[in-house]
Amino acid sequence: MWTATAGGGTILQQTPTDANGVATAIVKLGPAGAQTVRASVDTANAYFGLTGLVPSANPVLVGEVAIPPQYGIHDTYVRAGLAFVCAWNSGVIIYDVGDGRKGGSPSNPIEIGRLVTNDNGVPGGPAVHNAWWFHNPVTGQKKFLFVGQEGPATLFSAASGDLHVVDVSDLAHPVEVGSLRIPGAGVHNLWMDEAAQVLYAAYYNGGVVALDVSGNLPADLTPRIRAQVTPGGAGNTFVWGIMLANGALWVSDIVSGFWKLDPATLATLGGGNNVPERWGSDLWVQGQYAYTGTWGGFARAGTGYGDVVKIWHLSGGAPVLADSIKFDGIRTVSDLEVSDDGTLLVVTTERLSAPGLSVFSLANPARPEPAGSVVVPTGLHTGSLMRVGGRLYVFAARNPAGPSLQVYDITR
Repeated sequence: MWTATAGGGTILQQTPTDANGVATAIVKLGPAGAQTVRASVDTANAYFGLTGLVPSANPVLVGEVAIPPQYGIHDTYVRAGLAFVCAWNSGVIIYDVGDGRKGGSPSNPIEIGRLVTNDNGVPGGPAVHNAWWFHNPVTGQKKFLFVGQEGPATLFSAASGDLHVVDVSDLAHPVEVGSLRIPGAGVHNLWMDEAAQVLYAAYYNGGVVALDVSGNLPADLTPRIRAQVTPGGAGNTFVWGIMLANGALWVSDIVSGFWKLDPATLATLGGGNNVPERWGSDLWVQGQYAYTGTWGGFARAGTGYGDVVKIWHLSGGAPVLADSIKFDGIRTVSDLEVSDDGTLLVVTTERLSAPGLSVFSLANPARPEPAGSVVVPTGLHTGSLMRVGGRLYVFAARNPAGPSLQVYDITR
């Protein structure tokens, strides 16, 4: 006997157990969300449940803006109805996508202003890669945009590119006012503890740098460095991303894996050297689970491409690998993020035959279930989530050739 026990589903058709012991059922799923179906055998007084069945909700492309092909687009930081597009050597481009000042929307982004940051003598130009718009809870100011510059690098050993400070008090006319250089290292992804007014920056081989960004900022941020650490040690550190959650700083390192650090001192609290077969990429922490990506066009140890999302349990001191999601037809998991309500995991992928955007249900955070996907032939490098008008959108970076900001509606 088959029964839909939760989620509003309906058993449309069922067949009794055949000579091979196989019974089947056709289930019409209920509203979007977790579904539970139970199959029972009364004579044996046994049953089992199938949980996590989720109706497909493929992302819908609702807006697109072409980006000049000076490499093109990398990351996009979205907040409060604004999108800060990191357009490499075209600089930072600011769009109204629901803020109201220009009448823009996710389907019709309208440019407010732009700035080509200084190259500071780094080969390759401004190379605007990442950004964070700081909302200072102490002063109430929304004055500073921190911008990462990704210069030339030698994988695992050297990198270049500075952290730039941009005054966006006038969004239509942003002005660069400061920068930070870590000699021999280059900045990658950023995260902020806004309550503490501390910026954390991943500096590749330079490890993790913590900066005091309170008050008025000097033109050279070097005196504002509070702490710096290379979690894997020399030759075993090339930090991709960082995130503050659950009172800890979580670090995804390309070569040395997934780490837990003390946010105040950057001391190592556990983890590391725990992804030996692939290179690490982005990360996201949600409750007692974390999700980290992997990247690369070839196997690190002959076991596969960078086509896996690692699922970690965070109940103890060190993260414990709980499971993995393997993708067919891609080589790189480049970015991932969990929705603000904790129900969806969004993953952008690149390379091979089926790259693009994938959405997973987190009804069971230990075992994300596919909830929808779309193939983008050139791949999507990054994707950032924001709600506008009650709907949930992914602001994604379509890679060259033909780079563009693509906006997908993934409302469930």
